[in-house]
Amino acid sequence: MDTKKHNENIVEQFSKQASGYSAITSHSDALEKLISITSASKKDKVLDIACGSGIVSCEFAKHTNHVTGIDMTQGMLDEAKKLQTKFNLKNLTWQIGDVENLPYEDNSFSIVVSRFGFHHFLNPLKVCLK
Repeated sequence: MDTKKHNENIVEQFSKQASGYSAITSHSDALEKLISITSASKKDKVLDIACGSGIVSCEFAKHTNHVTGIDMTQGMLDEAKKLQTKFNLKNLTWQIGDVENLPYEDNSFSIVVSRFGFHHFLNPLKVCLK
């Protein structure tokens, strides 16, 4: 499958799932463990690749200086903004974009995370070796 068609399928499917995605309780499992193993602190700037509905981004925002979440599905980012508002978090930025072509300079982030995204990437090495 070519990348364009693959990305269209991702957007189509996750647009349908966006409104209920954050309510799936297993998506919130082990968040404190994730924070712990990264040693996240108020000094850190975090990039959450394929951030979806922002569950991981919002948890990191509670512990770090700033979090940027990037996803290609606007519906998911809309849900992420709702979650951000629910937790009254101000240190988040949401961006729509293709994670194979990240629009950030090298060394912009001290922590880069992608919790549930990698199995959706056609070229995972292109994402993680950028």
